[in-house]
Formats: sequence, C-alpha cells, structure tokens
Amino acid sequence: EMTSSLVGSEMCIRDSAKFIYLMRNPYTVFESTRNFFTNTIQPLKLQDISEKEIVDNIIKVYTDLYFRYQEDKKLIPEGNLIEIKFEDFEQNSLEMTQKIYETLSLPGFEKARPKIEAYINGKKGYKKNKYNYDPETVHIVEENWDFALKDWGYKL
Repeated sequence: EMTSSLVGSEMCIRDSAKFIYLMRNPYTVFESTRNFFTNTIQPLKLQDISEKEIVDNIIKVYTDLYFRYQEDKKLIPEGNLIEIKFEDFEQNSLEMTQKIYETLSLPGFEKARPKIEAYINGKKGYKKNKYNYDPETVHIVEENWDFALKDWGYKL
C-alpha cells in the first residue's frame, strides 16, 4: 500500500510540474555558443581543440537537444507547457509574463505584477551582445539546423 501511495504522489507531482520553453534564434545560438567556447573555454583548456571540433560539437549538441526536447515534450500534460520565442519575451516582457501565468494557470500574477514591472524597468538600458552573422554562420546553421528554423519560423 505504501508503494502505491508513493507512486501516486510521484505521478501527482509530475503531472503538476509546469514548463517554460524559451526558443532562441538558431543563428544567435550558434554565434553565442561559439563565442563562449572561443573566449571562455579555450583559455581554460587542458588540451587543444580545433575550430572544426568546436563547430562540430555545437552542431551535434544543439541537434541532439532539439530532437530530445521534441520527443520528451509529448510527456508533458496539456496546459503544463508554454513555448515562447526569447525575442518576443525580450520585446514584451510584462505581457509575455502574464501570458505565461495564464497559460500555465499560475495564480498570483496581479499581486506579483508591481515587482515584475520593477524588475523589468531595472533591466532597461542593459546592452546585450549584437551579432552580425557572417556567411559561414549562415551556411552552417541553414545546412545543419534548418529543422529549427522552419519549426520556429526564424529567418535572417
């Protein structure tokens, strides 16, 4: 009896978990990840890794994660997942936060709204990296991640 009640509790917890999936422009993901490996990881390396190995690794990991997510999201109960573009969230943070609360049936948005607005207003003026996608990046992304570009509606 104890086992069945533990299994029931686990199912209840799993079924009530909420998920927010932020999609990001694949061109930006590639540039950002390559910059991270080149500027942060390379100086800390213990062995040499070529630019080609870095690029191949980025392509493989992104592809694996994309398809694993596509498969696993089917396990999430209806109403417990929202997928939004990072760029949409950046442009309309408050409205997108409200949409997240509503879609996931989360209580307390109106109570939290002043603090959310204060946080968003505190971020104004923050300068993030701007990427100019060189032809090599465009080629790599379009050749290897066209599935994400099409699925999420990203274009140059």
